Amino acid sequence: MSTTGKIVAYVDGQAIPEPSECFAVRGKTIIDIINPLTGKTAIYGKTLEECRQENGYESAERMTIDEFCQGKATAQTPPVTWEPITEERYEEMYEVLPPIHVAGKGFMVSEPWDHHALTGKPMYGAYRKRGEVHEASSRPMTVQEWKELV
Repeated sequence: MSTTGKIVAYVDGQAIPEPSECFAVRGKTIIDIINPLTGKTAIYGKTLEECRQENGYESAERMTIDEFCQGKATAQTPPVTWEPITEERYEEMYEVLPPIHVAGKGFMVSEPWDHHALTGKPMYGAYRKRGEVHEASSRPMTVQEWKELV
C-alpha cells in the first residue's frame, strides 16, 4: 500500500507529506525514514553518508519504503530447510512457551520471531521430530506455511 502524498503534519504552517522513502540496508533493516522536506533522517537529521559511517550500515541506500518491503519479503522467504538439533534443544523450545501450533511431532513456538514485510503476518520458529532426528526450520515461517509443510 502506498501512502505517498498524504499530509501528516503541519510545522510552522507548512504541510509535511507522509514519508515514502527511507535509508535502509537492502533486505535487512530500515535505518530511518526520510523527512521529505529535508532529505535527512526523521529522527536525528542524518544524511545517507552519516548513516553509512555507523557500524553495520556501510551498505545503506536511499530507497522507497515499498522497495525495502519487497526486498525484505524476498529475503524472508527462501525455501525452508531443516537443520538437525539436539533433543535437549527441541525440548527446551517446546517448553519455553506454549506452542502456537502443533502437528504430528512438530510445533511452532508462540512468540513471533519476525513479521512478514508485505503481509504483516507473524513468523514463528518451527521444530519437528523425524524418527530419532530433531530438527529446526532454517527460518521462521507463518502458520499457513507450516500447515502446508506438515
